[in-house]
Amino acid sequence: MAVKRDNDTNKWYYYGSYRVGNETKQYKKRGFDRKQDAIKAEVLFKESLKNPGSKMTLNEMIDIYMEFSEKRIKESTYKNHIVMFKVWRDALGDKLLQKITTKDIQDVLEELLSKNKFSSVHQYYLRIQAVMNYANKHQYITDNPCSRVDLKKNPNLHKEEMMYWTEEQFNKFIDNVDSTIFHLLFTNQFYMGTRIGEALALQWKDLDFENNTITINKTWNDKIKKCTTPKTQNSYRQISMPQFLADEYKSLKSRLDVPEDSFIYGIDVPFSRAKVTNQLQNSVNSLNKRLKDGEKLPMLRMHDLRHSSASFMINNMVTRGKINFSAYDIAKRLGDELDTVLRIYAHWFPQADKDIVNFMDKNKNTWM
Repeated sequence: MAVKRDNDTNKWYYYGSYRVGNETKQYKKRGFDRKQDAIKAEVLFKESLKNPGSKMTLNEMIDIYMEFSEKRIKESTYKNHIVMFKVWRDALGDKLLQKITTKDIQDVLEELLSKNKFSSVHQYYLRIQAVMNYANKHQYITDNPCSRVDLKKNPNLHKEEMMYWTEEQFNKFIDNVDSTIFHLLFTNQFYMGTRIGEALALQWKDLDFENNTITINKTWNDKIKKCTTPKTQNSYRQISMPQFLADEYKSLKSRLDVPEDSFIYGIDVPFSRAKVTNQLQNSVNSLNKRLKDGEKLPMLRMHDLRHSSASFMINNMVTRGKINFSAYDIAKRLGDELDTVLRIYAHWFPQADKDIVNFMDKNKNTWM
């Protein structure tokens, strides 16, 4: 222990150092009227070092965790986590970390479930779970309240159907899109199946007209207004264009005098997702006004064009008994893992399965 009198103020203070892992930290606190008060305060301070989370609030723990994670995740992910943690800060931020119970966390999640989709609430849960795991690992808490949280989907909720267009529906739509650049973008999304951020990040240098390929190596993030690395390692890919799409790209390029590193969909800065979504919805609404009720197209989000692309490929895996390509080929083209494609689009595979059986029956005699 080290306690001294401050000659300038005639007050007592304590000071010293302590170890945190391999790091030495200094401490000092001033302003005590009596030497005994400074000694007692230092004893209490040293006791608190043995239990670092005893006076820590959830807000403080989140701050520590965010400082740790900032250098380990993408900038866009970090900013998204800031938004998600606001829910936990508002609900439990001022509560002592070691006083937070499973019920506290469960109550917040139940409130979120009453207003949000399960998938969104699950993301909020993963965020607080990550903080509590970090706190437990670094001994700020000895019991993790998240370990007993019961977060399950309501079995009575009807699962929303995945929205998509058939090729026939897409053709009806695209024939009525007058804008050259959006005609190209929507066609790209249906036949290439890229994520919208990947498409908006495309530069002319990413297109190889000699081999008719597109290289995906980045994604555009609207929130931070810059390109970042793709979603996953599998997202890095080179995919082939059908000739009609390559020709449409060439036609647009021939009318432009822009450098190779300019963005295709926006030149200096890509279009915002809101602008693209508005264009899609306005085009669908305009077309539907001219169609009879039974002919109207369902309204899609931009991401649903990716689903449409997956549906189009899955339904053409096998034609007339001929196997054209595999689920692995589709996953590679979409930039997903095979198990992801099988999980998300499982309900579309039965038709391909029937085609395979028809192929087996048709060719049975040739195998005997």
